[in-house]
Amino acid sequence: MKEQAEQLLRQMERDIAANRLILPSLPEVAMRVRELTSDPNCEISHLEREVAKDAAISARLMKVANSSALLRGSPLTSLRQAITNLGFSLVRSLVTQLAILQTMQSGHDKQRLRGFVAGGLRISALCYTLTGYQKHLDQEQAALGGLLHDIGKLPLREFLETRPELSPEQRLQFEQLLHPMVGAMMLKRWQMVDSLVQMAREHEQIMRETGNPEADYVDIVIAANLLHYGTDKGRYAKYAGVTVPAIEKCIRGHAEENVHQSTEERMALALALISA
Repeated sequence: MKEQAEQLLRQMERDIAANRLILPSLPEVAMRVRELTSDPNCEISHLEREVAKDAAISARLMKVANSSALLRGSPLTSLRQAITNLGFSLVRSLVTQLAILQTMQSGHDKQRLRGFVAGGLRISALCYTLTGYQKHLDQEQAALGGLLHDIGKLPLREFLETRPELSPEQRLQFEQLLHPMVGAMMLKRWQMVDSLVQMAREHEQIMRETGNPEADYVDIVIAANLLHYGTDKGRYAKYAGVTVPAIEKCIRGHAEENVHQSTEERMALALALISA
């Protein structure tokens, strides 16, 4: 199966190069906002003007900024107020997540996409919580990585559906095998930072060990996946009772139930994002 998977990946790469398969693009507003907010001299007026170019994203950002998860004080009535209240880092994260959620929900299998998005948001929230225990990592970056880590499944599903020789069971198997590589390919095209590309590429390497006692972003998303899906059944059942390095690094000294409880607070923001 590994050899067939490699052949499928090479064929997919050829189809992309020949424009027979078009990878989703990150909306321009997200690219520009990420570029602007990486500049320490960026002014609020410039950021406001850029976000305002996309009416849908602007409206959704306002709705999220006024949600119970984020609002502290009186309702915000202007985009500038929202940006000032949220801060550049959170605006960067929210605009990126909103744009990606639009991309995620643009397929034809709406029911399956809803499950995909809901799972991504939950893992994103778990990544945010777990990173709160790691002072050397950034929570918003981890949350974005959690949302993006399975993104390769979207174009991969489209590609596998064009292969009539594959059974539905085989398509699922190849999706599981190949989505980390396809996800990393997409995030590179979207010019995401290396740590996010690495989260996509390595999140299925459950027993990964770096030799570093501190968790990194890949450890975070591995731990979040295991906490979300559990090891009682399913594809992670073989890790039941096994000491997983990522879990040891990420939850050390913290009760698992407390992790889930803290995650519910972040989920309020996730619900605001998905309903915006």
